[in-house]
Amino acid sequence: MNRILIDTMHLGRLLKDKSYFELAGAISDGDIEAISSVISLTELTKKLGMIDDKRMRAAIQELLSSRLIFVNVTRSIAIRAGDLRLKYDIPTVDSVIAATGIVENTRHVFTDDTRHFKTVKNLIKIINLETAIEMSKQ
Repeated sequence: MNRILIDTMHLGRLLKDKSYFELAGAISDGDIEAISSVISLTELTKKLGMIDDKRMRAAIQELLSSRLIFVNVTRSIAIRAGDLRLKYDIPTVDSVIAATGIVENTRHVFTDDTRHFKTVKNLIKIINLETAIEMSKQ
């Protein structure tokens, strides 16, 4: 089974954007394993909470109740994130997210943030929605 790391920007879309429903279904059905860093919960809480607190809480609860795996920041992830931050000068949050995928042996990150993640493309490959859906069918 393929495994992907999902960046924060796509988590909320899994719940509300029809173009993401096929991927959300594949995750729910266990056709693909999807992980995300717990740091993404911080980002989502801020982003969605500024718009609608009730909607934010419902979205967070729905994500936590799904088959999406939220990985805690371990010592190994924190050290790896520091290494990425030092070597590639990516923002701390993005370095933690990238380190989560790398430490968890995930080869693909579903993100549109090519500016920050392209620097670590030799460690974790950037994919788009179409590729993520295709991977769920393999």
